[in-house]
Amino acid sequence: MSPPRISVVINTCDRAAHLREALRGLRTLRYPAFEVVVVNGPSTDETAAVLEEWAPGIKRADCPELNLSVSRNIGIAAAAGEIVAFLDDDAVPHPDWLARLAEHYRDPRIGAVGGFTVDNTGLRWQARKTVCDRYGNAHHVSDHFDERPLNRPGTPFYPSLLGTNSSFRMAALRQVGGFDHAFAYLLDETDLCLRLVDAGWHVVYEPEALVYHQFAASHIRTPKRIARTLYPSAASKAYFIARHGAPANRGRAAAELERYRREILDANAWLEQHREITGAHRASLDQDLAWGLKEGEALARHRGGRAGGDLDAEAAPPPFHRFAPGGGLGICMVSQGFPPRVEAGIARWTEMVARELARRGHRVHVLTGTAEDEEESVRFEDGLWLHRMTPEAEGAEAVMLNLDLPPNIAAWNRRVWREVQAVKGFGLDVLSFPIWDLEAAACLGDPSIGVVMSLHTSYAMARPHKPEWAARPLYEHFMVRKMIAAEARALAAAPMVLANSRAILADLQAAYGVAPDPSRVVLAPHGTEDLLEGAPPPARRGGYRVLFVGRFEPRKGFDLAAAAALRLLEAMPEAEMVFAGGVLDAEAEAALAAAGAAGLAGRRGVRFLGVLDRPALEAAYRDCDVALVPSRYESFGLVAIEAMSAGKPVVALAAGGLAEVVTEGEDGLLVPDGPEAVEGIAAALLRLGRDAALRARLAAGARRSFEAKYTVKAMVDVLEAAYRRAAATRPAREAA
Repeated sequence: MSPPRISVVINTCDRAAHLREALRGLRTLRYPAFEVVVVNGPSTDETAAVLEEWAPGIKRADCPELNLSVSRNIGIAAAAGEIVAFLDDDAVPHPDWLARLAEHYRDPRIGAVGGFTVDNTGLRWQARKTVCDRYGNAHHVSDHFDERPLNRPGTPFYPSLLGTNSSFRMAALRQVGGFDHAFAYLLDETDLCLRLVDAGWHVVYEPEALVYHQFAASHIRTPKRIARTLYPSAASKAYFIARHGAPANRGRAAAELERYRREILDANAWLEQHREITGAHRASLDQDLAWGLKEGEALARHRGGRAGGDLDAEAAPPPFHRFAPGGGLGICMVSQGFPPRVEAGIARWTEMVARELARRGHRVHVLTGTAEDEEESVRFEDGLWLHRMTPEAEGAEAVMLNLDLPPNIAAWNRRVWREVQAVKGFGLDVLSFPIWDLEAAACLGDPSIGVVMSLHTSYAMARPHKPEWAARPLYEHFMVRKMIAAEARALAAAPMVLANSRAILADLQAAYGVAPDPSRVVLAPHGTEDLLEGAPPPARRGGYRVLFVGRFEPRKGFDLAAAAALRLLEAMPEAEMVFAGGVLDAEAEAALAAAGAAGLAGRRGVRFLGVLDRPALEAAYRDCDVALVPSRYESFGLVAIEAMSAGKPVVALAAGGLAEVVTEGEDGLLVPDGPEAVEGIAAALLRLGRDAALRARLAAGARRSFEAKYTVKAMVDVLEAAYRRAAATRPAREAA
């Protein structure tokens, strides 16, 4: 028996950014036959542009007023599915949401099914099972409560679904007339569930049909969920009591209405007392309440004995318009840092890869760290599931002992392992993590997923350039040596290894005395965004500007850059030297002094910009003439290709992966590593400063190199194929 066709209806108004996320989330659904209907209210923001982006993959309709029930009925009228499921414009479904809801509709008595809803933390419940009475009061019950016996006409209590995670059989909706337009906001779905039960239909819950609700601000509430107006909700409450409670017990109906009025007035007073709202805001809310209650009672009198909703059940909907889900892999990437909080190389690489994979239709989760004092959360942002986590000491002892890892690395691994088990519920095919800090070493033996380790600078390769490690014997013994030994074991155990350069493979063999089996290695050079796309042209200026980007430490060649800058400025006083990416603290000052460049910060033509945010850094690339990358070791050299993206020639030390990225005489100049490196760098910078034609030729070559080899698309083309291979060859699949 084929699964029922489902129409997903989203009702929206002035929430363009959230609507885009909801539509992206629908691409992750694993259900064979559904369409998407978006009903746009009188929006004044960019909603129309978002809908244009998604045309012709969705059905579109318009609602001329701010009335949720009217909008819902317009959506039902446009729906051609056997089932209609409602999703708020600030919510994202679990990939199995529709599949779990659909299972219940095999029973012909079922008229409505609702799932459980997770709040905006992604970790706590907003709503699970709720039972309502005929006065519109919600009663929360246990997850194990059996709501089925309540499904009988005339019941005083009945299951009530949350609008953002509700579904209805089309035949049932048409029988009871859909939604009642008197409910402009609040209790609209509660009223519908009650009328369905009274008509003989059953309403049930499905705990595994999950929706993640983001709680966006609206014309009704502020971002802090404080009411802007109480008029629509008060009118709905009074109308509901008059329609459903008063016929059975008028005295109780009056008491319930008074209790509600008193409760809201007390809440408004509390908000003012605690300075959540002003006195004027409280007065406005109190007045809204009075007017709303009066209007609700008047609406009930006006409708008389009419019991049904306002759906036009006669109009035929447009044909079913199947929505195209992504259909890609379930991919989980691990990186403790992630932009914009962290802009380091691994963090940037992870973000670029994750976003491009999501754009291609893959279901992508990123496990990353929290900021200081930030709570853990799971949110769908810009097409990605972002899991922000903190290390987990409980249970880390076993990881530390089993894998012989330092305590802090084991604690992060423990948390990653536990979250990976949760992500499997979304459908997980591939787990990708970096060699640095071995962030998911605890998952290396998992046969149910394809595990991929990406090679970046490791502890073994960084060690020669980290004199501060050797200066701390205990750290060297308990951290560095343990990590180097664990890295060697991981290289031997990883089913697939991503190498960003050939140099890193040679360096690994030199550092560990072993190299990964070539059949397990995929060469995947880094890529970067196009820094010229959509960017304004740099302002015209004279002179000659050199840009250094990197942490102010020896491995990044900060001391080499500083010493070379002195020589450049002595020979070419009109030149400028700009340093970005680090802080000029005591350690950096000591590095300058050791390089014979003390006082460089006060020198004319020298600027230290500090750690820049991404837009400022990109502008710095565009505004320079030459990028200097004198790193003593880079597994690849992301700074070099970022400069090429901006159309700037690169002067680099011929060390590590940089010798593969920069091509001598085509897109930059390479300087041999060794005792004469400072003089070589200064000579290369001076040559480019004095030869504008050479500079222009190399700049054009840098841009060509970027477009041919280092775009995000080129990088992810390789990675996507590698992840597909990892998913297809994972041990559990082979065994199956």
